[in-house]
Amino acid sequence: MPRRSIKLLLADTLEDLSNQNFEKFCYDLLDRRQEPRVRRCRVEGKKRLEIVDVLVSTFTEKGSVGVTEEILREIGCNREAETLVQEMQGR
Repeated sequence: MPRRSIKLLLADTLEDLSNQNFEKFCYDLLDRRQEPRVRRCRVEGKKRLEIVDVLVSTFTEKGSVGVTEEILREIGCNREAETLVQEMQGR
């Protein structure tokens, strides 16, 4: 079975979030204090696949996985974070 790309794994992860949790994810993404920071105009009103592009272009593919996992845990989406980590390890 071919390995799925990191962008596809991130897209699947964000698509598994409820609308409310996706909003929390975006809020926390904007609220991150570490550099690089994400500008509000790149997140507001964007769909899940567009957010994946923002994550990868801002943090690189590998870095975006760690940032996504960190934010998922902060908003209480531990199951989704664990799934993402497991799928990354299985790549």
